[in-house]
Amino acid sequence: MKTCLETERRYWKETGEGMEEPESEGFVKELVELGKRSISEELVREFETVLAEADRLYGEIEKDTNESWISRRKQITGLR
Repeated sequence: MKTCLETERRYWKETGEGMEEPESEGFVKELVELGKRSISEELVREFETVLAEADRLYGEIEKDTNESWISRRKQITGLR
């Protein structure tokens, strides 16, 4: 999942656009399903760690995308 998130982040950073069908969505769904079952305390901690990392990466992606959009917008308005 981490690799998928990092790849999606690079794509967003380089293109400024989201992917049509991000691979990470499938992993997130699987993690959510795992989280619904009765599981050990250790697995719960691992689950929380993975979700926290995913949240962090998505936050970075969102921030980078917004900053890129603002930068492009400034360039466009500066050309006028």
